[in-house]
Amino acid sequence: MKSSKLLKYFEEYIKKIDMNNTWAKAKYFHSLKSMDLAKIIAENLGVFSTEEIIVIQLIALFHDIGNFEQKNHNYLDNFEEDSTMKSIEILFDDGLIRKMIEDTKYDNIIKLAIFCHNKDGLPKNIDEKTTQICNIMKDVYRLEELRMVINYPYIDNRINTYPTTLVYNEFKLFRPLNNKVSDNNADSVLICLSNLFGLNYTTSYLLVAENQYVEKIINSLLFEDHKIEKFFKQIELVLKNYIQKKIVIMEQPTN
Repeated sequence: MKSSKLLKYFEEYIKKIDMNNTWAKAKYFHSLKSMDLAKIIAENLGVFSTEEIIVIQLIALFHDIGNFEQKNHNYLDNFEEDSTMKSIEILFDDGLIRKMIEDTKYDNIIKLAIFCHNKDGLPKNIDEKTTQICNIMKDVYRLEELRMVINYPYIDNRINTYPTTLVYNEFKLFRPLNNKVSDNNADSVLICLSNLFGLNYTTSYLLVAENQYVEKIINSLLFEDHKIEKFFKQIELVLKNYIQKKIVIMEQPTN
């Protein structure tokens, strides 16, 4: 199995999708970028075989395949719609997976990683390799949330108020926030940025720093009040410091 074979079947499937739709096109490039990110993170962990890395690439490339068939491709309308089961159905019930991998030994891992990539936590009693693959996909999901808000703005960048107390207090706990708690544009920005707090691997934080996601998101905002602008610039500094500290801590050898 080679990554070129995965791309062949992905492209064949995408042929039936209207790629003139902006959101469909965004999902197309999202899938390709996810595949690249998953490979980078997996290779840097140094624990996977060549075959396992191809499987991880497959998961990343096809994790959102169920999203392409939704009637409405508008990101805002589909933001809370979970298409993971549809993706699994296309791969397994429709037989697409067997065209790419004859061996069934990875089936459960593929299903679990796709299902869990955009959800909190993991099932108990799964082995270390499966846990790592699932966490790679969680990191890919969060990294792509940060990239796509820059390249395909789905958050209104006009900021004329502070975030709500509820969102800001949760944000200060350095943990990912649920988009359902958003009450204004400032909330939405913090919720997006909170994806940083859910990353699992050093490579993921290095990618955030390298691509300057935090700076690009903050710089894209349009402020009507200088005090609010200063508030968000302070958040930018805090997050940049947080990223660097995480990189240092995670790169330290464990005993």
